[in-house]
Amino acid sequence: MNKDPRQVLVELNDKFNGNFSEWNSSHDRGLDTAFVGLQCIAAVGEALHDRRTSKQHDICCKIYDEIFSDGVSAIYLATNAIDKPAGIVLRRVLELGVAAIYLWDMPHMAFSWNQHDQDLSFAEMLKHINSKGYIAYVSKENDITIDCDIIPSLKAKELYGSLSDIVHGKIKTFETSMPERFSFVEADWENFLTNIEAVVGILVNAFILRFNIANVVFEKVPRAKGEFS
Repeated sequence: MNKDPRQVLVELNDKFNGNFSEWNSSHDRGLDTAFVGLQCIAAVGEALHDRRTSKQHDICCKIYDEIFSDGVSAIYLATNAIDKPAGIVLRRVLELGVAAIYLWDMPHMAFSWNQHDQDLSFAEMLKHINSKGYIAYVSKENDITIDCDIIPSLKAKELYGSLSDIVHGKIKTFETSMPERFSFVEADWENFLTNIEAVVGILVNAFILRFNIANVVFEKVPRAKGEFS
């Protein structure tokens, strides 16, 4: 309580450096998968930049680099056992990914969001993207038949709800209540990997389906072929 603030931060840095060293010596089953997925998302942004046809598309294309950056940042935080901030950033990844699709065809919402601080409802965006009318529109635009949700609704809601519990500070998520608080725990790392793989997988598959862009993405990220539909 009475320590010099600078000393507190020095000790925290030492603590988290130790966590990173412990993570670095562990076996990572899913790190490559998460990074490949994030690279696919960046590739989608690059491809759409070449396809943009309206002003709101300029806004949307900026989202993809932000998702990639947030995803890498979340991974780094988790390797240091800074788990709750990692989860908070991961929710942002999911939310921005859904917004990237939603805003592409909604110019008034894109400008309201960008210039007038309009909040976007995750539930409303999901409902719109999976609506029969929007799916019919995407099917016609891409000359394909879509007979499923563009974004798997139940899974997306489950992930968003779980990550939102961290954001909103539900007691069950309190790091200070855990016996191994602020320490690297293999099970916590595995749980984070499961979550980021699920989030990135949902987004990559949704982008590929919405924009009919599989060939371009897999050309840019060959390792992704077979990982995503």
